[in-house]
Amino acid sequence: MKRETDTEERASPRWYVAQTAPRKETVALQNLWNQGFEACCPRVSRTRRHARKFTEVREPVFPGYVFVGIDLSDQPWRSINGTLGVTRLLTDGAGPVPLQSGLVEEIVALSGDAGQGRTRGLSVGQDVRLRKGPFVDFVGRIVSLSTGQRVRVLLQLMNRDVVVGADIADLDLMRAVAT
Repeated sequence: MKRETDTEERASPRWYVAQTAPRKETVALQNLWNQGFEACCPRVSRTRRHARKFTEVREPVFPGYVFVGIDLSDQPWRSINGTLGVTRLLTDGAGPVPLQSGLVEEIVALSGDAGQGRTRGLSVGQDVRLRKGPFVDFVGRIVSLSTGQRVRVLLQLMNRDVVVGADIADLDLMRAVAT
């Protein structure tokens, strides 16, 4: 007997919650990805003060938990419990409990971790102004984007081209001037 949700489950995996070992969200994500599971851990920026210094860090929105995308018809969900960094998959006794459809996507979008959202629409060749660091107010051109929060920017310093790394959050996009 075929249910209506069978076609939905096969089309895309449903999201479930996995509890991780303390402060091991990154380890759990890496090992889940290595096993072929879709997984994410939304993060937010927080300013932390330590030893009279302020630093901005990316911390999990839900410490101790990650979201795992599982297609129950194709993927063995019990192997998640044996994954390094994962304590257990949250279940109701009979099997894993799925989250509401669209909930994880909304959380990721609100936390600013959504794939293209990380690059804020930046692309190679665009002119940007640096807002922080030793090159504050310098204008340069993006030469490469990484998958994380960093870009490489080409600057003109003392009549030389110098490539520097910068956080995406520390850049302002320069508007094209109409001629």
